[in-house]
Order: sequence, then C-alpha cells, then structure tokens
Amino acid sequence: MQDTTRNKLKLAFLLFIAFVPITLATITYRNAVENGGFGSTVNKGNLILPPADITDLTMTDASGSPLFKSFEEVIAEIENDDDYVPQPWLMVFVTAKACDAVCQERIHLLRQMHITLNEDMPRVRRYYLNATGVALPQETADFFRQEFPSMGIAQGTKEKIIENFAKANVILDMENNNYVFFVDPVGNVMMYYEPHHPIQDIKSDLEKLLGLSSLG
Repeated sequence: MQDTTRNKLKLAFLLFIAFVPITLATITYRNAVENGGFGSTVNKGNLILPPADITDLTMTDASGSPLFKSFEEVIAEIENDDDYVPQPWLMVFVTAKACDAVCQERIHLLRQMHITLNEDMPRVRRYYLNATGVALPQETADFFRQEFPSMGIAQGTKEKIIENFAKANVILDMENNNYVFFVDPVGNVMMYYEPHHPIQDIKSDLEKLLGLSSLG
C-alpha cells in the first residue's frame, strides 16, 4: 500500500509539472489575443474560459460507451507513473446535422491542414462528432472510412453538448452551425471555431498552441 501511495504521489507531481505548460499556454494565448500579441488578423478562434472538460462533449463509440474520461479519472486509474501515456491534442468537428457537401469539404480542408503540420502531425488527432442523437447513416460512415481513415468517429447529442457548454458560458447554435473544438492533452476543451473561421486561422492558432505546449 505504501508503494502504491508513493507511486500515486510521484505520478501526481510529474503530471502537475507536465500540466503547467498547458495551463500557461492557455493563459499566454488568451493574453496575447486580448493584447494583439499574435497580430490583428480577424476571425481567430473563440477561447473557452474557464476551459470545459472533454467529457462535456459527450463523445461515445457506436455502442454508446464513453470515448474519453476526465483528467481526474485518468489519474485515479494509474498506479505507476511509468504507465502514464501523454495524449495528443484533439481537433473535433461537431455537427448536429447530416454531413452534406459543405460539411465534407470542411472536413477535407481540416484533414489537409492537419497534414501540413508536418512533424507536429502526430501530436494532433481529428474526430468527427455526430451530435444528431441517431446513428451515423451507413453511407456516410462508409464514405468517412474510405476518404478519412485516420479520423475518429464519435456519437453524441446536441442537447447534452449545448447544456454542458452553457455551464461554461458558451452558447452554441447547433441547429444552424457546426463547430471545431480544440482539446488539449489533459482534456481541456479550450477553443472553438464557427463556420466563418477560415482554415488558415484554425491552423495558425493550432501551430501557436503546439509551440507553447511541451506536452502532447
């Protein structure tokens, strides 16, 4: 028991050290945006302050099992610090509507942008979150598997997402908009983009965050 406690304390300390750069990245980015430190380009992403939790996106697999746990739940399950595996940043495309041609083009552009991250590409994983509340149509699922095999597919419900993000003072119009969320390696949902945000702005923000972060 003493060894387990010692390992837990060591793990908590190591994760705290790793978590600090993520927190500082968020704070630094916020301050830079507010003070014009990253330039005056319009249509940058919207910061979520305080950040939401990855579980607020209610992402499940096809069987309804949650895909992600909160950071606290992850820590609680780890007995030894050697078992901790740093997670990638997540770029989650969320829609509560059928994925039409415009949606598919947006996903394609996000995939192309991901590729242009070059050596940083493995640090980011893409997801499509179907928030319609019903299973993804087989035709769409087949299309995604063929065209975007590296993109994860998740299920969710717009009602739960809207409710959870309202608690973080983020009002989502999922009847009319789709969104792109950034999630850091410890599960903080800290930025989002609307359809009017160009892909280049999303890439610019992501590159800056990756540069500020030493984890994931």
